[in-house]
Amino acid sequence: MVKSARPKGRPSKDEPPAAPEEGVLQAALVAFATHGFNGMSVRTLNRELGVSHNLLNQRFGSKEAIWRAAVDWGFGKLVAEVLRWDDESAEPLVRLRSSVRTFARFSAEHPELQRLINIEGGQPGDRLEYIVGTFVEPIVTRFQPLLDALVDSGRIRRVPPEVFFFMVTAGGAAMFASRALAERLFTSAPMSPSHIDEYADAVADFIMHAVRP
Repeated sequence: MVKSARPKGRPSKDEPPAAPEEGVLQAALVAFATHGFNGMSVRTLNRELGVSHNLLNQRFGSKEAIWRAAVDWGFGKLVAEVLRWDDESAEPLVRLRSSVRTFARFSAEHPELQRLINIEGGQPGDRLEYIVGTFVEPIVTRFQPLLDALVDSGRIRRVPPEVFFFMVTAGGAAMFASRALAERLFTSAPMSPSHIDEYADAVADFIMHAVRP
């Protein structure tokens, strides 16, 4: 990281304070998910954070590095949450439902992840490869044996893997990623804690009923 040339001591009265790391990454993730990589301006992000115009370049070095750090933070939290609640010793159907519910519940807190994957998933590229290879494929690989075992035992029916994947991920996160649409059509409070829990349960139950024989 490039160090500032400002002498040591208290910051100037005219110099904005440094933003907390997590706040920077959250704001960057939202900005990339809203405007896309090419549309996201580091200058604008600096202004939104209320920091000096060169702070992000000093801290990260490039827009590409900001994108990767924000993705690592956001998708890393998702993977950690899924793994935290995945009890491999649980009854298989219970384990599957719990994982679907966990994903839907987390999507309420971080809808920008679904918005970002919608942008990057529209065309091949290095950024999509990074997200998929680093975060998506390891989770798919973890749960595919569970799905295969449930199919082989006749407890769920075989569906194309892409159908299951997109019904859980895109379907489970859609209401939060499209909050304005949800508010316009269905509910004025999609982000209330009680509604989030109700929604996550409904998504999990819907998926489980859909795959039953």
